[in-house]
Amino acid sequence: MPFLPPGLSPSAADAPFVRMWRGFLTGRVMVALALLFLQGLGQFINLAAEPATLAVCVAYLAVTLAERALAGRAPPPPAAGPRWLAFIGVDLAAVCALQLLQAGSMNYTPLFGLPILMAAVLGTLTLALGTTAAATLLLLALAWWLGYQGADIDTAQRYLQAALTGIPPGVPAIVLS
Repeated sequence: MPFLPPGLSPSAADAPFVRMWRGFLTGRVMVALALLFLQGLGQFINLAAEPATLAVCVAYLAVTLAERALAGRAPPPPAAGPRWLAFIGVDLAAVCALQLLQAGSMNYTPLFGLPILMAAVLGTLTLALGTTAAATLLLLALAWWLGYQGADIDTAQRYLQAALTGIPPGVPAIVLS
């Protein structure tokens, strides 16, 4: 057991960690609400129906609300494990689906930062690096797939986005210091 100051219980020592956990869960719900709002607004303005993208946003909102309600007080243990898959895996799958269905000018790549940040702050370095690697591999596979399909896009930009996403957490701080 780590050293605790006198009079401080283990549950009180974990209070900031639990607050961060709840903050991330609430943040995921807010991101899902913002995505749904932006997709709905985009369909209203453009009057072009994109039901698959809207369906992904609705499903992501439903899952994040359910996870927020059912997560309980205790966050998963910091080590990489199956409990993290329900949170990080859902985020990665939703953002990847939105990237795949991307039809307009909205870029979903920055949304990969939320699961990476969540893993880096609440998990171990292994979990953070694994999440970063998964996001990078998903972006590389998407860039390859779109290039293979002959899509009218700049594949160099997609590969650059994948490379920038693949920078491990903490490396920019090391480079800048």
